[in-house]
Amino acid sequence: MLLFSGMLTAQTSADIDQQIQRAKALQEKGQEAEARKIYDSLLPTLRQGQPSAQLGFVLNGVSQLAADAGDYKKAIQSADEAAHVYRELKDHDGEAHAFNNKGIAEVQSGAYVAAQVDFQSALALADAANDAENQVQTLNNLGSDYYYQGKYLEGLRSYERATTILDASVQAQWAPYWRQITDINTATLFQRLGRYDTALEIYRRVQSVSKSLTPSDRAHLLSNLGVLYRRLGDPWKALDTYRSAQSLYAQEHDSDGEIGVLKNIGIVYAMEMEDVDAAQRIFRQALQVAQKTHNRREEMQAHLYLGETFLRKKSLPEAQAEFERTRDLAKELGTIEEQWKAWYGLGRVAEHRGDEYGAEIDYRTAIGIVEQTRVQLQLSALRAEFLADKRDAYDALIRLLIRKNDVQEAFSFLERARARTFQDRLVATQPGAAVRPLSIGEVRSYLGQDAALLELWVSPDQVAVMWCSRYGQGIASQPVTPFQVESMRNFLDAMPNNMGESWRASMHALDPLRDLLSKIQLGGIKHLLIVQDNWTSLVPFELLSAAPETTELLVDRFDVTYLPSAMLLRRPQPGSAIHFPWARELVAFGDPVINEDDVHSSRQLPALSGAAAALPFSAREIHSIASMVKGRTGIFLGRQDLKREFLGGKANQGFLLHVSTHAFADVDNPEDSRLLFSPEQPNAAADYVFLRELYELDLTHVAMATISACDTERGRIIRGEGVQAFSRALLAAGARSSLTTLWRVEDQATAEFMRQFYFYLLEKRMSRTEALRQAKLKMLHSGGRLASPEYWAAFVLNGEGLTRVPRVLPWIAVAAVAAALLALIVFFLLQRRLNRSHGS
Repeated sequence: MLLFSGMLTAQTSADIDQQIQRAKALQEKGQEAEARKIYDSLLPTLRQGQPSAQLGFVLNGVSQLAADAGDYKKAIQSADEAAHVYRELKDHDGEAHAFNNKGIAEVQSGAYVAAQVDFQSALALADAANDAENQVQTLNNLGSDYYYQGKYLEGLRSYERATTILDASVQAQWAPYWRQITDINTATLFQRLGRYDTALEIYRRVQSVSKSLTPSDRAHLLSNLGVLYRRLGDPWKALDTYRSAQSLYAQEHDSDGEIGVLKNIGIVYAMEMEDVDAAQRIFRQALQVAQKTHNRREEMQAHLYLGETFLRKKSLPEAQAEFERTRDLAKELGTIEEQWKAWYGLGRVAEHRGDEYGAEIDYRTAIGIVEQTRVQLQLSALRAEFLADKRDAYDALIRLLIRKNDVQEAFSFLERARARTFQDRLVATQPGAAVRPLSIGEVRSYLGQDAALLELWVSPDQVAVMWCSRYGQGIASQPVTPFQVESMRNFLDAMPNNMGESWRASMHALDPLRDLLSKIQLGGIKHLLIVQDNWTSLVPFELLSAAPETTELLVDRFDVTYLPSAMLLRRPQPGSAIHFPWARELVAFGDPVINEDDVHSSRQLPALSGAAAALPFSAREIHSIASMVKGRTGIFLGRQDLKREFLGGKANQGFLLHVSTHAFADVDNPEDSRLLFSPEQPNAAADYVFLRELYELDLTHVAMATISACDTERGRIIRGEGVQAFSRALLAAGARSSLTTLWRVEDQATAEFMRQFYFYLLEKRMSRTEALRQAKLKMLHSGGRLASPEYWAAFVLNGEGLTRVPRVLPWIAVAAVAAALLALIVFFLLQRRLNRSHGS
């Protein structure tokens, strides 16, 4: 993070002013010792007279030099005195700069709360003076202070406010420089939260216009880029970038920057090159520089990395001592990130020693800190990727609990480690509710007699499942080699291209998952509810062999429903009311108009061209479904297939929502995944509904949402959150269930599959998951080309699957009831008339 004190203006006055200007010039050249001597020589004289701008300027200069030298106590005292002087002079600009200097020294010494108060004082003065440049500078400093405390939402809001001021100041001479600084700080925050692609995009944008940056600013940018290159798998490029940054920091005599680069170089040696001895030497060097300059934050991080290095060397006493020192410093400084990492490190030390009880306590403490921090992140854009690197602590504890066969605790922590943003969205629809831990006992109470829930967990060398039914529960695990994991992931990435005539043989690539499920007691079970983890989100489990010795598939024995989290079972079940035929049963959008320009534009229709862009069976598919419904329909085809209608409330008007179109999964930016709709104007470009817009919809009236399009269940897999796909957005928006696809299925095959599915769903009145199973079996055993899983295994059901969709009486049934009632009334009237005639 970049912190800035800004430039000060000295008042002209005789020889003192001349000496001040000379000291200022020396300071700018990096000749800090000479500048400090001049400032120190001026202070006795200036303090004897009345408060003056010259005294304030000199005190601020002393503060900056003291901070650079690591004398933070003097830096804070001098800045505080400068603020008092400027306050006496009613010089709000000078006072704001003094508060900034004081806050910077406090940040560097680890006094984050005190710095926050001073930055807020500086911001209030800048706001009162409507000083846009000072506002932007102070907001960046305040955002960085929040960042170091782990208050990421507050930090982002500070940077966003700075950006808003910059947007209104584009003509100002100072604006381009501060735009770059604000962008760098924003990217640094996104980088901490695991949003690497977003951070990299910002850094590269800044790099392209970075001529106005100082050498220290460019060094900071290069240092952050190096971290990204390492995380993205290019350690050599990271090292080159770090060394360029190190050269710039040395040129500027920036010791804090040098420490940061040294740490990062050490991380590359330890993590990627596995040269722990070199890493240890580098971390020791960083620690010495940090201690010499009294930079406690960098000292704390150097201890943390030394702990990691000793742990890799199996030097457990040294590792424990370093982690304990990190923990104590992090607690003292109030830095959350280092606190949980220190406890996680201590847990691993204990586990290496065979002290599983102590390791479990440490892991639980680390997780408690993580969850406390996450609660404070109220912005879903930040929360989604917050748990990515912190999942390590959860996985370490879950591994211990699996070893203990503690199914209840393993299940609980696995649920707490996954899909938390999705869980938060579910809770947000219930005012006053909160995400409370889900127990396996509670899950069992929701299951029917013939249903079982399977909660998957994967690690680099193990796959496991926590399972439960109404009658039992347990843990099954299966060791896997790195080669097996790579083979399974490659197989999933290649689907459906590996679904040729020998697809049954090729499915052996997933045998470790088959072997895992064969260890579960599934006697009497017909319905499987599967919560996937990490790369298993791409597995069509129905295609797995039911047992090693048979060609029978899981789809032959079970119907399968997928859940992003077992927490979804808590959602109250709707009643089984019967609706009259004037109720709207189906709303459908499809047959989008695709202009010639769109076909040839990779931006509009990536991976599509020519005839492939057209959807000739889309309208036929929707009309076929509409012919099976008994209630009213709302059909929006061709020119009526408009985004405006979809987002304007029409999507929530029927029990069934069906969208037949093209879809595009954006793996880099999941919220930009989109569904294609017809353009508003005849010659306009295609329109899109983005994934982020789906999350904001109200679909609480929808029992089932079907996206009949390609790749709608594919998306970026975020560790700790899962796959960011359309099904999750639809469920979060209130739909009870969703039907989406794992890969591209041709238009004609999709239309045929949907016809079969809706036949079983509406005509045969099957549950959603059983209707899906029967449609798959129908195609599997058809004997034609559609028997290949390429055409039917892609369709997956998420959410509520074991109930039927709401029933709508046909008009003929209503007429029959009305006729029966009329006949009964006539009979009753005739009977009364006969009784009266007999009485007379």
